[in-house]
Amino acid sequence: MRHTDKTVTVPLAWNGVGLSVPADWHPARLGLGYLYFEDADGPAFECKWRRGAGRDGMEAALTALTPKGRARAGAALPESWRDALAAFELMPLSWHTDGHAGLGAALFCPECGLAAVVPAYGGREGPDAARRAAVAAVLASLTHHEPGPARFQLYGLSFAAPEGFSLAAFEFQPGRFSLTFADRGRRLDVVRLAPAEVILARERLGDVAARTFGCETGARREQGTQAGCPAVWLARRQDRGFVDVLARCLGREGRLAVLRHDKNVNKLLGAALTARAPVDRDWLSETAAACVSL
Repeated sequence: MRHTDKTVTVPLAWNGVGLSVPADWHPARLGLGYLYFEDADGPAFECKWRRGAGRDGMEAALTALTPKGRARAGAALPESWRDALAAFELMPLSWHTDGHAGLGAALFCPECGLAAVVPAYGGREGPDAARRAAVAAVLASLTHHEPGPARFQLYGLSFAAPEGFSLAAFEFQPGRFSLTFADRGRRLDVVRLAPAEVILARERLGDVAARTFGCETGARREQGTQAGCPAVWLARRQDRGFVDVLARCLGREGRLAVLRHDKNVNKLLGAALTARAPVDRDWLSETAAACVSL
C-alpha cells in the first residue's frame, strides 16, 4: 500500500491492466476483461476492456459495455479525469439506474487499439467530490500495454503469465484462488490455497496436491523442495516409454504439477501444466516459483 493525498491505495493488476485503487474499494466481481469495485456504500468503479477492438470499439463500448445500454453520451467530465485520460480518445457518458447515478467514459487507445469503459458510481446525484478525486487518481494510475506478459496482482496473489499463455478461466472462493491459462493446446493451472495449517491438518500435502490438480489416480508422487519450501511433485504420462508415448498420441494428455507449502505466509502455492508432450520440469518450477503470496 502507499499513501497519496492521505488516501491509502492498493496496486492491482488483472489480465494486462494495472491500476491503484483506494484500500476500502473491494474487487467484488471479475471477468476476463473486467474489474468491478464496491465500497461500504455500494458500487464504486468499473473498468471493462477489449483488446484490439479498433477505433470502432469505442462506439461498441458505449453500447455493449455500459449498464444494459442505458448510458448517454455527452456528459461533462472533471478536468482531472480528462488530464488522466489524455493518452486516450474518449467519449464521456452518464446514466441513472437502480438509485445510482454514474459518470465515466468510453475510451480508445490509438497506440494499441484497446477499447474500454470506465464508469464511476455515486448516489442519486452521481459521484461526489471525494469520489471524483479518488477516481481521478485511479485513472491516472491506469496502465494497459506494459511490455512483457500479463500481470496478475489481486486477492493476495502475484503472478506473471509465461510468454504465449493467455488467461482462459479463473475461480475465486474463500481460501482458494485459481487461474487457468492456455497456449496452443497446453493448459497451465496456477493455484493459491489458504490457510495452509488448516488444510494440512486434514490432509497430507501430497493428497492436497493430487486433489487440487486432478491427479488422484495414475500419478507418480515425489517429495522435494520448490522455491525453498517443502513441496510435492506429481507426474502423469511424463515418461518417454512406449506406453506413455502411445497414450499421449491417442489424446490422453500428460500432466506435471508441483505444490509447495510456504510456511512464511501460511499458504499453499503451485502450478500444473497439461500437454501432449513431456513437460520441462525446470520450466514448471520457475513458473510455479513466480506465483507468490503478497
